[in-house]
Amino acid sequence: MHYVVRTCPVSTCWSGDGGAWVRVAEKIRPVAGGVPVVGHVHRLARDPLKFLLRARGGDAVAAVRIGSRPVLLVNDAQAARQVLVSAVFDKGGPFMDTARLLVGNGVITCSNAEHRRQQAVMRPAFHRDQVARFAPVMSACALEELAHWRPGGQIDVESRMYALAAQVVARTLIAAPAGRRAADVMAAALPVLLEGMFRRMLVPVPLVHRLPLPANRRFERARARLEETIPQIIAQYRAGQAPGDDLLSLVMAAMDDDGRPLSEREVRDQIMSVLAAGVETTASLLAWTLHALADHPEVEQTLGSELDRELGGRTPVYADVQRLSYTRRVLTEVLRLWPPTWMLSRIALEPTTVAGFAVPAGADVIVSPYALHRDPAVFPEPERLDPDRWLPERTTAAQRQAFTAFGGGRRKCLGEHYGMTEAVLALAMISSRWQLRKTPGARLRPHPRFLLTPQAGPLTTVPRSRAGHMHQDRFGHSR
Repeated sequence: MHYVVRTCPVSTCWSGDGGAWVRVAEKIRPVAGGVPVVGHVHRLARDPLKFLLRARGGDAVAAVRIGSRPVLLVNDAQAARQVLVSAVFDKGGPFMDTARLLVGNGVITCSNAEHRRQQAVMRPAFHRDQVARFAPVMSACALEELAHWRPGGQIDVESRMYALAAQVVARTLIAAPAGRRAADVMAAALPVLLEGMFRRMLVPVPLVHRLPLPANRRFERARARLEETIPQIIAQYRAGQAPGDDLLSLVMAAMDDDGRPLSEREVRDQIMSVLAAGVETTASLLAWTLHALADHPEVEQTLGSELDRELGGRTPVYADVQRLSYTRRVLTEVLRLWPPTWMLSRIALEPTTVAGFAVPAGADVIVSPYALHRDPAVFPEPERLDPDRWLPERTTAAQRQAFTAFGGGRRKCLGEHYGMTEAVLALAMISSRWQLRKTPGARLRPHPRFLLTPQAGPLTTVPRSRAGHMHQDRFGHSR
């Protein structure tokens, strides 16, 4: 059978592997702008966010081609939730297939069946009691980072937040001596890796990425440096050179269904998953937030007032995370506007129906949190940074359903509470001590690599007083 979509006046047939695809109702229409051979790749490569936003205004389910690969794009929040929650859909599709190039078959990318076993191993490290134990380390790492800041300094916040997140991961989740080096290497390598993975997702032709091109060489060098660190970590854990109560200690002590320890490859995949997710997600969230505060002084002022009131100049602790409600709302709103994982993909395990559209077994399905978070019917004035849209009395069921920054269902991010705790503590430490000012004329733009990162100039550090005003010298100049 064939997967049939309507392409203007005539129908085009896309066959699935082994002829396993079933006939789909012709009402699944293609997104405009596809061309022969490359499909929609040229539009995704040029401006993927604009492409996804425009597609969101169309049918709830639409057809896209990435080269010769047919993909279904889900543009409706309720339909997207079904895809993310239902056991009919598994990790797969172009985004997940590409992620496996870096993290293998770890907890982020493994199948639903394998996830049950891996989740049982990983979940204890992210329990609230364990996160509470990690909180002093998170605050200490932020304090150490801020010790290097100077009034009037120029800060590349993305690289500094990468470095901060790497320190936290190395001292909480992978705490053997080699873990710190691996986390630092991951932080340095991620920009190159994310660029390369985006290219591989858009052009899934291995031969193209083996050509001796400068971009391919940079990608392979970055990946090789990272891979070199993994055996050193494993060797130190095998030799007992680790604290015994961090995440990787739990992974190393785990047994498979036959009572055997995890293989070197299985351990490697979990290390890579923890390094990639633990560094990138929190670092990106903090970088976006600091840039957004520089663009929105009214939000920065309200944030500062809460920090003055609740902290009074002291270092935040775990118990403050719940008290700092506006701080949490700022971070949630930043995640709405700029979710690091701006695209998710799944594969249908069996024929099903999504929003009235028949989805065949084997179909690749894409969900874009970035586009769904900008639906004006769900989020009024979607481009406006409005932390108070997350006040309990203002938050609607539709907003909660549409918010997919952490995924959904059984595959929702295990580290959500860990990451948000780290982000709240770090933001509280930074914003209670410093204000960050943008270079005149600089504009904050999203840079869609494999994950979504901010593109903007450096920010200037200005000491902040407890009252929320900038320090001034005797000539009245801000410092």
